[in-house]
Amino acid sequence: MIWFDIALLGYACYRILGGWCGWALPSEKIAMAFILALASKSLILFFLIRLGIQPIAGIQLLASAFVLVSTFLLPKNPNEEREILPSQKTGLIWITLLGVSGLFVLSMINAWFFPITESDAIWYQIRGMSFFHEVQFDSESVVPQLKQYPPFVPLLFAYLIAFDVGFLKVFFPILFLCLNIIFYSRLLSISGSQKIACLFTMILATTPYFWWHGVLPFLDMTTAVFYSTGTLYWYCWVKSKIDGSSPDKEKSYALASGILFGLAAWTRMEFLLYDLVPIFLTVYVFSRYSEGSSSRDSLKVFFISLLLFPSVWFLNLITFDMVLWSQVKMVAGVCSFLWILAFALVWGRWNISETNVRLVFVFAVLGYFLLLFLVETGPMPVWKKLMISLYRTSVVHIYYLFTASLMVFIFFEKIKSLSEQKKLLGFFLILFLFTHLAIFSYATPKWPTLSEFVYATFIQPGNSVNLSDTRGMMSIYPVFIFFTSLLPFVNRRLTNE
Repeated sequence: MIWFDIALLGYACYRILGGWCGWALPSEKIAMAFILALASKSLILFFLIRLGIQPIAGIQLLASAFVLVSTFLLPKNPNEEREILPSQKTGLIWITLLGVSGLFVLSMINAWFFPITESDAIWYQIRGMSFFHEVQFDSESVVPQLKQYPPFVPLLFAYLIAFDVGFLKVFFPILFLCLNIIFYSRLLSISGSQKIACLFTMILATTPYFWWHGVLPFLDMTTAVFYSTGTLYWYCWVKSKIDGSSPDKEKSYALASGILFGLAAWTRMEFLLYDLVPIFLTVYVFSRYSEGSSSRDSLKVFFISLLLFPSVWFLNLITFDMVLWSQVKMVAGVCSFLWILAFALVWGRWNISETNVRLVFVFAVLGYFLLLFLVETGPMPVWKKLMISLYRTSVVHIYYLFTASLMVFIFFEKIKSLSEQKKLLGFFLILFLFTHLAIFSYATPKWPTLSEFVYATFIQPGNSVNLSDTRGMMSIYPVFIFFTSLLPFVNRRLTNE
C-alpha cells in the first residue's frame, strides 16, 4: 500500500511540475516528483502529528488522494516553455545507464536485506516511532539534543512504520538515483553535450562516498541531494536572469531551488546557514541587473519557498517544554533575519546596489570575527578552533578519493575569460567553503586537539568519516563536479576528441 500512497503523491507532484517546469526533461520531472512527494508527505505527517492525529495508513491515503484531486483544480500554465536539446548522440548513454542502474540495484538490495546498525540511524528510527505511537514531537523517550533536530528523516521512518514496512532504508537509494538523474539532466541542458553529461554523471555516481551513503539512513544523503540539486536550479535561475529569459521561467527555477534549499534546512538546521551563500549571491545578481515587477516576483517566490520549511520547524520548537540550545536560537535568529530581508527587498521595495552588497559582505565578515573573539565559545582558545576548522575543511576531501583531483582542470583555465554565470558558480563554491570553515570554527569540536582529529582521520577513519563537516562537503561535491564540467578547457578537450 505504501507504493500506492507514494504514487498518488508522486503523480500529483508530476502534474504540478508539468505545468510549472516545462524546461525539465521527462526523467528529471520524475526524479523531482519523487523528492517533492517525500516533502509533501513530511508536511502532511507533521501537521497530523501537530494536531494530535495518529498518522495511520488510512488517514495518509485519504490525505494523498486529496492532494492529487486538488491538482486537477489548479489552472494550467499557458506559458510552458520547453528547452530544445541538440540531437547529438553517444554510446556512453548506455554505459552510464547501466553503471548508475547497477549501483542503484546494489543499494536497494542492501536496503532491503540488511538491518539498521548505525547508532545515529537507530535514534532516527526511535524518533520516528515516537512520532507515530506517541503522536508528539517533544517525547521524553528522545534525548533533548535530538528533539531539536528538524524532523524530515524521522518523519520518513514514521511513514514507513505506519505502513508496516520492514525495509526502513529503502528511500535513501532512490534519493541517490534522483541526484544522478537531475545532475545529468541539468548538465545536458546547459552544456548541450550528451558526452559531457554522461562522463561527469558517472564521476558523480561512482564516487564511493556518495554511493556508500546511498545505502545509509543518515541525514547525509538527503541534505546532499536537496542542497546540491537546489544549487543546480539556483544556477539555472541566475543564468536565466543574466541571459534575460522569460519571467515565468525565472519563477519556476526560483521555486525549484527555494524548495530544495528549504528542504535541506528541514533535514539539518545548519543548512539554513549554508543557504546564506545562494541568498547573498542572488541579492548581488539582482543588484547588478535592472529590476522590474517580474524580477521581484521570482525573488518573492524564492524567499517564501526557501523559508517555509525551516520556519515551520522553528515555530514548532517554541512550543517545546525544554531549554533550547544556543545554536538553535542562533539559526532561528538567522531565519528571522531572512524574513526581514525578504520583506525589505520584495515587499518594502528596498533599492539594492552593488556597492551596498559588497559593503554588507565586508561587515558580515568583520562581524563574524568580532563575534568569535568576544562571545564565550567554551574553554578552547579561538586560534585552536580556527586551526581545527581549517583542518576539517581541507582534509575531509580525502574521503572522496579521486573526485577532488578534478581541481587540476581549474589551473588550465583562464579564470578571467569565464562567463559571468560560471564565475558566480565558482564564487558559490569558494563562499561555501568559507561558510563551512566559519560554522565549524564556531561550533564545539568533537575532540579538543588537532592531533586527535589527525589520528581519527588517518588511523581510525571510522570515527570521523561521518562527521557533520563531511556531510557539508557531500552537499557541495556535485556542484564542484558540475562546475568542472562547464569549464571551456574541459569542453574543448572532450568535444574535439
